[in-house]
Amino acid sequence: MSKDKLVVVGGDAAGMSGASKAKRENPDLEVIVFEKKDIVSFGLCGVPYYVSGVVKNLEDLIAITPEQFREKRNIDVRTEHEVLNIDPENKQIVFQKQQKGETTANYDKLLIATGARAKKPSIYKESLKNVFTLRWLTDGEKVRNFIEKKAPEHVVVTSGYIGLEMAEAFREHGLEVTVLAKYDNLLPMVDQEIADIIEEELREHDVELRKDRVVTDFKYKNEGTISEVITNKESIETDLVLLSIGAKPAVELAKDAGINLGSTGAITVDERMQTNLKDIYAAGDCVECAHLVSEEKAFLPLGDIANRQGRVAGTNIGGGEGRFPGVLGTAITKIFDLGIARTGITEKEAKELDFDYITSTITQGTRAFYYPGGKRLTIKVIVERGNGRLLGVQLAGKGEVSLRINAFASLVSSGTPVQEIQYLDLAYAPPYSPAWDPIQTAAKVAASKL
Repeated sequence: MSKDKLVVVGGDAAGMSGASKAKRENPDLEVIVFEKKDIVSFGLCGVPYYVSGVVKNLEDLIAITPEQFREKRNIDVRTEHEVLNIDPENKQIVFQKQQKGETTANYDKLLIATGARAKKPSIYKESLKNVFTLRWLTDGEKVRNFIEKKAPEHVVVTSGYIGLEMAEAFREHGLEVTVLAKYDNLLPMVDQEIADIIEEELREHDVELRKDRVVTDFKYKNEGTISEVITNKESIETDLVLLSIGAKPAVELAKDAGINLGSTGAITVDERMQTNLKDIYAAGDCVECAHLVSEEKAFLPLGDIANRQGRVAGTNIGGGEGRFPGVLGTAITKIFDLGIARTGITEKEAKELDFDYITSTITQGTRAFYYPGGKRLTIKVIVERGNGRLLGVQLAGKGEVSLRINAFASLVSSGTPVQEIQYLDLAYAPPYSPAWDPIQTAAKVAASKL
């Protein structure tokens, strides 16, 4: 009797998490992973730190090699194999190895983990030698090699999580950095109070910021090399450009196979990560998520979400029972010495969703006032009027940001009202927090406004 076969399309976070979990759930399951590039299971979020030099070797960002998956987990990983077509009726895929002849393979279960790709303006060309995007491990290698070989003096970076992280990486190499922000708020994932703190940090590190800017064209030094970035307001001479304008889900395969896409343009799945087609699952940056606060669909291409979704898909494929509850959009980034984090929804989003809400913003030290080494932490909370439910939280500071945003994420998820949060029995000792932790203070001030 032949084994059931799982075919996975895509070999990064969701794909390899799903393949591994399915194999653990059902060791008799035959698992084949098709990845069109030459690596799997890597930390894309670490690329800015490779470019800066904090991470010394590109290989350090690879979690598990294809050989380790084959030898230690008995998963057949096939790199440089591109899936070209999915035939749901016959449970078959068409693929090719290294762009050679086409071959077919059958499956019993299919997991689509095709991820997302970087958004690129229409003026972008793959042949450009000094214009880069970051969506794959080798993209970081190309940027670092360019810096080391060409010794650029100036770089233009478009704003966004990765763009601002890369601004720090470029400053580590001594480059002059100009950040272009499309809106007056240079990071729309947070409200203006937090964006103002980011701006101050950028200026402290000699990063030039130009807001309300959109890249409209390039001026060329010679074929394949640009010399100026043209925006809606001016032309900027530069040696290097990093475009970080977001990501879009890679869904062409799924769409052509008749799999439903949602309002975000990403694949629609249920709590089991199953698509509308029998025995076909999807996970990671190619799917949309249920947002637990807005109760709307969201597209959030983040590695931690992809890993969790892959695990849920693998559990169900392997015969177990898993559910992915949804997301809060919890995220954190480091911009020079500043930590920026958020969970839930912003005030702008609360207004658009027609919530009846109040906001409160506090700034407080992270340790007892007399204990050395404390940092200032700014917290903005968005609270539903009447019941005191936390709708969203944003943090900015130079110490202990991750610990507190994770605590807030739990509180947003549980629906704990601020009236109760202010009296939570949190740990206290002078080296770690004031007697009233900033979490409690933020809740206490917000509760007084209800």
